[in-house]
Amino acid sequence: MKYQCDMIEDLLPLYQDHICSEASRQIVEEHLQECEHCRSTVGLMRDASLENQLQKECGHVLAEHRKSENRKMITAGAVTAAILLIPVIVCLICNLAVGHGLDWFFIVLTAILLTASLLVVPMVAAEKKLLWTLLCSTCALLALLLTCCIYSGGNWFFVAAVSCLFGISLIFAPYVVRAIALPQKLQKHKALLVYLWDSLWLYLLLIVCGIFVGGGHTYWKVSLAVATYYVVLAFLWVLILRYLRWNRWTKAGVLTILTGIWGGLTNDVIKRFLPSANGGLEHVDLSQGFSVRDVDVFGANIHLTVLVVSILAGIVCLLVGIGKGKGDKE
Repeated sequence: MKYQCDMIEDLLPLYQDHICSEASRQIVEEHLQECEHCRSTVGLMRDASLENQLQKECGHVLAEHRKSENRKMITAGAVTAAILLIPVIVCLICNLAVGHGLDWFFIVLTAILLTASLLVVPMVAAEKKLLWTLLCSTCALLALLLTCCIYSGGNWFFVAAVSCLFGISLIFAPYVVRAIALPQKLQKHKALLVYLWDSLWLYLLLIVCGIFVGGGHTYWKVSLAVATYYVVLAFLWVLILRYLRWNRWTKAGVLTILTGIWGGLTNDVIKRFLPSANGGLEHVDLSQGFSVRDVDVFGANIHLTVLVVSILAGIVCLLVGIGKGKGDKE
């Protein structure tokens, strides 16, 4: 044989993966015609069972590594929880020692629970850490608000709770919808689900605030009308971005025009439901520029500028989008 088996065996992995040079390939093939041992080695390398065994061993090693890391995280979570119990026990003893019963102790307890939900839960949750952390921290936050409300003798719990839930929903609802298992029919409508969920909490916030302040007919008429005015704009955003098959420039143009119109007509919409309100495009007077001497004129000029600039920018985006569309077709 012209070449030693040791040298050929070094080339066999490259030969098997078809990444060796043409000269090396010819050398290996010539050697394989003469050497039974190297031919059997190639046969073993081509045997799928060997690769499957390696994959199983690799999976086993990774699983053991994950278990080891999970045990370390659980241990760290347990230690953190034990440390957080120290101020709880100290406050309990102090609260009982001064004869206050268990009044403000529950505020400390729920505050510690909120801290634990943010620190301990991510360590001990095996999967979907963000989802479990969000759920536990939200419950702990509501418990803290409730205990503070009861301790202070207030009636503001529902206003504070709905406000916090609305803010949390705005930020984390997309992550929650992606993390939970949805029916097949809803898989393609996640953006719409998030929009509907956030809109629900917005209206709930308006309702609890109206009840809390004893809002009259004017409050309900203006708040619900203005909220619905912008909820419709948000729905159009979702509809255009998610469901319409336009290119990005066309979508940007349409959304820019719509947003400019909605923003420019805001004061006019408010005046329709609240006649005593100031502003409106009827006060436009470009001869005064943007002087603040007359607030109504200043606001009207600003809104007109937003309206015109948005329409012009939107038209430019639309023209670019039309050009892109024609180029794609060609």
